[in-house]
Amino acid sequence: MNNDEKYKVFEEIAFDHLLKKYGWKVCTTPQFALVDGIAVKDNEITHVVEFKSRNETMASMERFGTYLISYDKIENGLQICRMMRVPFILIVYLIGDGVVMGMEIGDEFGVTVDMEIKETRTQRNADGGSVIRRNAYIDLENFHIL
Repeated sequence: MNNDEKYKVFEEIAFDHLLKKYGWKVCTTPQFALVDGIAVKDNEITHVVEFKSRNETMASMERFGTYLISYDKIENGLQICRMMRVPFILIVYLIGDGVVMGMEIGDEFGVTVDMEIKETRTQRNADGGSVIRRNAYIDLENFHIL
């Protein structure tokens, strides 16, 4: 099983949890789309979704203090949520604890969470490599356990 297939399983676990707990069916987008999906409840779009799974625990995440996400992903999600007039949310599945956590990043009016944006060198993708890009650092206190 390659990395994409392995992480797809975690995505399915998290999305199943959201369906059972909140009634949100997450419809995913094609592989290279600018956002990961949309959440739907009662046939109405409720959220634009960015999904991440991390091989971390709550304790290991707390040592970082912030969550890093590419600012391009935030800009793309905000653009789509403005057009749809629904919130843009980040859902993270922590593999080590089996925990689903999330936060609202923005809504039709813009960013709704404080973040520090800076250019840093980070891992290119799940398979490795590195790249310099604009990244947003968001305080972990903004997350809610879902």
